[in-house]
Amino acid sequence: VVLFPIAYRKPILILIIQYGTSSSTSAHKFNSKTMAEDDSIPEPILKLRKKSAATHLRNFDSSGEERANNNDRKRPHEESNNVGNGSKLLCQEIGLESNQDPPARERPADGNWPQRESLSFTRSLVFYGNGSITPEHETAAKYIEEARALRKKYFVGDGVKCQLNTENGKSNKCEYVFSSTGVCEIYDASDFRRTNNLITVPSLESFVKDYQRLVEVSSSGAMRSFSFQRLQLLDSAFKMHTTINGSAEDEAQSGLLGTDFYRTMKVDNHIHLAAAASAKQFVNFVRDKLENEGDTVVTEDGQTLKEVFSAAGLDSEHLTIDAFNVLADYSVYQRFDNFNSKYSPFRMAQMRKIFLKTDNHIEGRYFAELTKIVLARHEQGKGHKSGAEMRLSIYGMERNEWLQLSKWLLRDWQTGDFPGNMLSSHNRWLVQVPRLWRVYHKKGKGTVSFQDMLENLFGPLFEATLFPEEHPEVAELLKHIVGFDSVDDEGSLEMSYICSRPSYAHTFLRSLYRHTQLYYLWANIEVLNKLRKTKGLNTFAFRPHAGETGDTMHLAATYMLCSSINHGINLDKQVSLQYLYYLDQVGLSVSPLSNNFLFRKIKSNPFPKLFKSRGLNVALSTDDPLLFHMSDDALLEEFSVARASFDLSMTDISEIARNSVYQSGFEDHLKKEWLGVNYKKGVTHCDEHKTHVPLIRAKFRAEHLALEHSMVILLARGKGKTVLKDMMKTFGEARNANRSILFENMTDVPSFPEQNQL
Repeated sequence: VVLFPIAYRKPILILIIQYGTSSSTSAHKFNSKTMAEDDSIPEPILKLRKKSAATHLRNFDSSGEERANNNDRKRPHEESNNVGNGSKLLCQEIGLESNQDPPARERPADGNWPQRESLSFTRSLVFYGNGSITPEHETAAKYIEEARALRKKYFVGDGVKCQLNTENGKSNKCEYVFSSTGVCEIYDASDFRRTNNLITVPSLESFVKDYQRLVEVSSSGAMRSFSFQRLQLLDSAFKMHTTINGSAEDEAQSGLLGTDFYRTMKVDNHIHLAAAASAKQFVNFVRDKLENEGDTVVTEDGQTLKEVFSAAGLDSEHLTIDAFNVLADYSVYQRFDNFNSKYSPFRMAQMRKIFLKTDNHIEGRYFAELTKIVLARHEQGKGHKSGAEMRLSIYGMERNEWLQLSKWLLRDWQTGDFPGNMLSSHNRWLVQVPRLWRVYHKKGKGTVSFQDMLENLFGPLFEATLFPEEHPEVAELLKHIVGFDSVDDEGSLEMSYICSRPSYAHTFLRSLYRHTQLYYLWANIEVLNKLRKTKGLNTFAFRPHAGETGDTMHLAATYMLCSSINHGINLDKQVSLQYLYYLDQVGLSVSPLSNNFLFRKIKSNPFPKLFKSRGLNVALSTDDPLLFHMSDDALLEEFSVARASFDLSMTDISEIARNSVYQSGFEDHLKKEWLGVNYKKGVTHCDEHKTHVPLIRAKFRAEHLALEHSMVILLARGKGKTVLKDMMKTFGEARNANRSILFENMTDVPSFPEQNQL
């Protein structure tokens, strides 16, 4: 163990670095660069290295799974130690013990960390000296604790009261009522007076007050300065980690035999169904239909497909990607209206309705067949192993939207290349709710309220949950929904906020404030989840669009309410919220290619800063392949562009893929298959043979996250002086250890500048 203390006057910055042999968790290969250059290694050692690798290779069967080793030494809190004879000889040759377990994945149950003759990983811990922790830091830490308590109140559910449980929830006969508050209420069927609401959530007034408090503390100078400082230190720590451990990570990853990036699971967490096909797939599909089904009646007025094209002055010669005009270009940058028009081939709304809608004369048959083509690519695993979470739209304009959608999704389609319903082992459905109440309000000529929209959105869901025998199609559909999204142009003008009930005040406002709309969606989803959980049914995550453009404080509302969000690139403009998203590992599903065309050019995209340097829970997604991607495999294209643009290593992109599985709504048994049986315990407990993320990277992320939390908690409790005292003691020990290592290992120490500092 080598300790390098670096001291300044005030404040004192101590970097304690521990490093040793680089050891893959499976192959335990020796990283020669930590001791000598490759060309200086004796030939016998090089032969032993090759022999070690060959021995490990024989420990795998043809399927890539590692064979059991009867000599493995396993502990409950540590991973198995599979060391081949070649590795033992190599360890003996370089003077290391070969029977050492790799580092523990977590603190052992007895509290005693196992001793190691050699360390596999480098840790860089950043300490402070006298004067570096101030009362302002303690104030900021208290603000952070307050903000995290707000998230627990809403997202975690500490502020939600439920009188139902898994025992009485199934037996009690309940009824629902949409109150004037805009939130559904649940009552026992015998409670005729409606006096005891069985599931209550914080009120709108309470949410607005908490939201404004979060905005206030996030904007405070103390919290912004502290958050910026901590994020900068995370930047520095990761740079040091990759500088020292880059080759170690690469070697550890190369030892994870039987898997690679292409064979590990990655999920496209954010993809809109109407744009899920690539432009090439879409054009080929339309050409096939025009050539083979030109006489099919596709409109309500009796026009055939061929007649629709002829009336528009189009023929087969126009069936090119350029003529379709669906690919994004410079015209959509900062123009959401132009972007939306790209969904319509030839800029014709009728074409969009025929091919990309479920409610048309052919009952959405073309849309279903096109969707099946996209799903088939994931199922067949062409190119790499992947899954998707596609979005279906529910607008809340009509009461029967859910029934129509369920019939379309569950229908046994017998046409096209892939007959059957729209369910897939490699896709989970989310429902997106466009925040377009202003359009709905205009369509109703001012006679309808936001309450009407909420009842259309959630009424059928409560009915299908409480009375599934009366609504079998919707009840079945809900089994295959994993979450809700909320989409809108965040850059559009917002009205001044008015805290009022949705049943009357919003009949004359053009637009609701976004955080208010998010509250109403969250509140009803939360009540629905509590009800469904008591009945043993699946529940739904809330994963809206936020932080793509517009007011950065949209991200404050989603921090309070959501498990993850789509985009989130505006976090680089608000360091306090960025640090909160890091501490609670709120998921971000970022789409750099989409951002490049719409709001943020790739060269200024904060993706590498958020993910790589600072360790936020970030995944890559495609958003709208029809508009933004050139290949049929949009997700792989997204990874390729990100790797080249942001200088990502193979460990980086494997970590991104792992994050995508964490954020996804796939079932627990599938996540165990893709991440490892103990994945819920944390990233260090993921099986690196499944994720292809070496334990060295997982340990770095986990340890620094834990250290940040411990620092915040100590400062918030007023323990700043205690922290400084311990850190100064640690500095002294590190300095003395460095001196002892130097003078105990050399009898004649040459002089060097500032030697007296030791």
